[in-house]
Amino acid sequence: MSSTDFVKALETLESRIEALPDDKRHELQPEIQALVDKMAAEGEQVPDRLRALDERQDDAAIEAQFDNLPV
Repeated sequence: MSSTDFVKALETLESRIEALPDDKRHELQPEIQALVDKMAAEGEQVPDRLRALDERQDDAAIEAQFDNLPV
């Protein structure tokens, strides 16, 4: 992928995340991680905003796991 393709993929992913309710956004974490991994594998610099998005959604995915535990 070219740098332009990565930017478009990131923008599309951000739009999809924004369209989801807060409690569902973490479901796109695997796609975010895949984009980070692909960029790194192709020698592209991963933008800070993508790293921050990855971290936020990763944290949200972990938190969502605990929401389903019985008390």
